[in-house]
Amino acid sequence: MGNILLVTPPFLQPNAPYPATAYLKSYLERHGHHAEQYDLSVALLNAIFSSEFLTKVFDLYPVAKADGLEIDEEMLPDIERIHALRAAYIDTIDAVMEFLRGKDSTLAHPICRGDFLPQAGRFDTLEDPEEEFGWMGIQDCAKHLCTLYLQDISDFIRAVVTDNFEIVRYAEQLAVSLPEFSTLEQELRLPPNMIELRMTELLRRRIEAQQPEVIAMTVPFPGNLLAALRCGQYIKSNFPHIRVVIGGGYPTTELRQMSDRTIFSYVDYIILDDGERALEHILNGEEPTGTITPDGYRDGTERITHRERGCPDFDGLCGEEYFSLCEVANPMHRLWSDGRWNKMMLAHGCYWAGCAFCDTSLDYIGRYDGVTATELADWMDRVAAQTGSRGFHFVDEAAPPRLLRDLSLELLRRRRRYVWWTNIRFEKAFTGDLCNLMAAAGCIAVSGGLEVASDRLLAMIGKGITIQQATIAMRNFFYAGIMVHTYLMYGLPTQTLQETIDALEVVRQLFRAELIGSAFWHRYAMTLHSPSGQHPERFGVRRKGTMPNAFANNEIFFSDNRGYSLDMVGDALRLSLANYMAGEGLDKPVHKWFAAKVSPTTVEPTLVTDHLLRPDACRIFDPKARLVWIGSALERTDKGVLARSNSEDKRLKFSDVDAEFLLATTSECSDLGRRITFGEIKERYEQTTGEPFAVLYHSKQWDILRGFGLLQL
Repeated sequence: MGNILLVTPPFLQPNAPYPATAYLKSYLERHGHHAEQYDLSVALLNAIFSSEFLTKVFDLYPVAKADGLEIDEEMLPDIERIHALRAAYIDTIDAVMEFLRGKDSTLAHPICRGDFLPQAGRFDTLEDPEEEFGWMGIQDCAKHLCTLYLQDISDFIRAVVTDNFEIVRYAEQLAVSLPEFSTLEQELRLPPNMIELRMTELLRRRIEAQQPEVIAMTVPFPGNLLAALRCGQYIKSNFPHIRVVIGGGYPTTELRQMSDRTIFSYVDYIILDDGERALEHILNGEEPTGTITPDGYRDGTERITHRERGCPDFDGLCGEEYFSLCEVANPMHRLWSDGRWNKMMLAHGCYWAGCAFCDTSLDYIGRYDGVTATELADWMDRVAAQTGSRGFHFVDEAAPPRLLRDLSLELLRRRRRYVWWTNIRFEKAFTGDLCNLMAAAGCIAVSGGLEVASDRLLAMIGKGITIQQATIAMRNFFYAGIMVHTYLMYGLPTQTLQETIDALEVVRQLFRAELIGSAFWHRYAMTLHSPSGQHPERFGVRRKGTMPNAFANNEIFFSDNRGYSLDMVGDALRLSLANYMAGEGLDKPVHKWFAAKVSPTTVEPTLVTDHLLRPDACRIFDPKARLVWIGSALERTDKGVLARSNSEDKRLKFSDVDAEFLLATTSECSDLGRRITFGEIKERYEQTTGEPFAVLYHSKQWDILRGFGLLQL
C-alpha cells in the first residue's frame, strides 16, 4: 500500500477547495492506498493574511527602501499610506479573516460603519456603501469592504515582497505562453521570498506528520506552476526520497510536446490527462503510462470511467480555513469567490465537443462519459454530509440538458434542498419548463458561451447554436429566476470590425432586455489542441511558425489581414460591459464606446425583442413528452380546484369532470419515479370525458397550473 500526499499549490479561489485532489483521494483509497490531501493554497493565504506575517512585511519595508526598493510612482502614495497605517492593519487583520471565514458575523456592523478598516487606493472607486447595499445587505457590504482591504494589503505585499503575489494566482505572468523554461529557472534560482519560505514551512509540517512516499501536486492553471516547482525544489533538497509528481490542466494542455528536461530537477513525473491510473502505477512501483519522465514520454492510454472515478472525498479539506470574498462588479465572479461550494463533475468531458476554439482533441474534453442521475444524487448526498455544505458548483465544460433534467427530478423526488449552478450550452433543449424544473431543484445560475454573437461566426466555429436559439434559452432561464452569465469572445479569425460592433449591439440588447446579468469578454486564443489550431487554414488564417517550443506549447500565433486594433476593440468591449452590468449606458449607441471612429451597428434594434416573441417549445403539444407535477397537491373546491404555492393561492374554475381528472392526473404525475407521457394523458382524458384534450391543454387555466408546477418535459 502506497502513502501519498495530494497537494493543491498556491493560489486558487480561497472560498472552496479545488476538486482534483478530492477525486484522486477517493479513487486511490478505494484501491488500497493511503492518500491524504492538503490545500496549501488556502493554508498559505491564511498565514499571509495574519498579524504575525503582516508585522514582518511592514518591518521589511524600511529595510527594502534603504536597499533601493523601486516602487511605481503611481503606487507610492498608497504604499506609504498603508505603511503609515500599519498598526491599524495589524490590529484588524485577524478579526477580518475570522469574519470572512464566517466565524463572527457581528463584525459586519463596525466594518460597515466606515472607520473600522484602514483604507487605501482600492477604496477610491467605492460607491456609497449604503446606496450600493442598503441596510438589508450589511453582510455583503462588509464582505466587499474586507475584499478591498485585502486587495490593498496585496498591493503592499507585491511592492515590498514580490510582484508575483495575487490572492488567486502566483507568478501567472511568468508561466503564460512560456516557450522556454529558462524564465522560470531564473526565478527558481533566486533565494525564496517571505511567502515562499512560509509556504515550504507549512509543507514541511505536513510531510513530517504524514511521511509520504509520493507528493502529487495539481497544477490546473499557470498561476500554480511556480509555487508547485518551488515546493518540488524544497522537497528535492530536504526530502530526496520522496517522489514528486505534477499533473492537471496546465501540463495536460501546455507540456505535451516539451523537449526541455530542466523541469525534472524539480519533479520526477509529469502526468497528462486523468491522473488516477498513473498515480496508482507509481504507488504500486510500476511504470506509469501517459506520463513524461526524464527519459521521455511513456505512451499508453488507460482511461477510467466516470463511475470508476466515483464520488469525490473532501476529507481533510473540510476545515474552517476557507474564506469568502465579495466582488460586486460581476455577479458570476461573485459566485466564484463567495460561499463554500462543493465542486463536482456531472460527467467527464463535453457532450458536444464540437467547438473549433476548444481543446477537443484532448481527453478531458473530447471523451464524454457520464453516470446516472441516481448515482449523482447519491454522491451529492455523501458530499453534503461530509462537508456540511449544501451548495454545489458543477464544473463541467457543458452540462447535458437531459442529465440536468434527470438530476433535477431525482433531487426533487428525494426532497433535497440543495443549491447549485453549472455551465451549459444555450441550446433549444432548455425550454421554459426544463428551466423551471431546474430552479425548483435548486439551480440558481448558469454560464454559457454566446462567444462571438454572430450567426456567421457561430456556424464557423461549430458552436451549434444561433443568436435566436440562445436568446430563447436565456429568456427561459431568466423567467425561471436563474441568473445567466455568458462568455463572449473577440478577435476570431476573419472576424471583421463590423461584426465586432454588431456583436456588442447584440450584447447590449440582451442586457437591455435583462436576459443576462453577467458577462465577460475573452480575447480569442488559437490553441494547439483545438480544430482551429490544428487546421488554421480552414478558418482563413495562416499559422506563424511550425516548430514546437522547448517548454510550453499551447497558444498558436497566426497572421490574418485584420486591419484594426484588437487592443482598441478590447478596451471598448470591457468599458461598455462594465457599464452594462451596472445598468448604465444601455441606450448609448454601441459605436460610441470605441476610441476610434467606427461605423454604427447594422443589427436591427429589435433583434432580441423579436426573438422573445417566439413561442416556447414546451407550449407545443408533444405526445412523447413527459408530464410532471412538482407543486403542492391540488385541492378540490365546489367550482374547480385550489392550487397553492409557497407564496400564493389560486382558485381555478373547472367542470366537475375536468377537476377530478386534474386531481387524479397531478397526483399520479407527482410520483417523479414514474414516467407518464402526454400521449397517455390525452388518450385517458378523451376516453374519460369524450372531449378533445386540446381544449383543456390550450386553456388559460392550464397555463396557470403550469406556474404552479405542471411541466412538460
